[in-house]
Amino acid sequence: MNSIYMFREKWFIFALISMFIVTLIDLTKKFILDKKMINPTELIIYSAMVLGIIGFFHFLTDKKCRPVGKMNKNLFFILLLIGLLAYLFNIAFTKSIFLAPEVSLTGVIISLNIIFVYMFSSIFFEKSPKFNFDVLFGLILILSGVNIISRKF
Repeated sequence: MNSIYMFREKWFIFALISMFIVTLIDLTKKFILDKKMINPTELIIYSAMVLGIIGFFHFLTDKKCRPVGKMNKNLFFILLLIGLLAYLFNIAFTKSIFLAPEVSLTGVIISLNIIFVYMFSSIFFEKSPKFNFDVLFGLILILSGVNIISRKF
């Protein structure tokens, strides 16, 4: 497959959209925290409440979503764990961008997850490519470069 066509695939388009959305979220959070319009705890609570309301309405309107009672119990507990981890991430991330001297530093640290996702998915997930040290080294070089650039600004 020609690598130029990758840019037309749905996953890539959604990844770009996600990148722009998370950038907007991060910058908006930093702006309102810097202006002391809200404290970090309130930001976490209110944004989670809005997300919950939107999620509830999405649940009510999406006919493909099965009721909780028809869901496998193990899957339900995994989804609870994901929700809890997402909330804990929101707490840690919001506190970090509030306390960090530069918001991009928080982003650099979080971007290290690429290395862990690559390592664990390539080892434990059947549909992921096999582990390759060249790819790992390339990821480390990219993240190191991003870190150097962010420190220069």
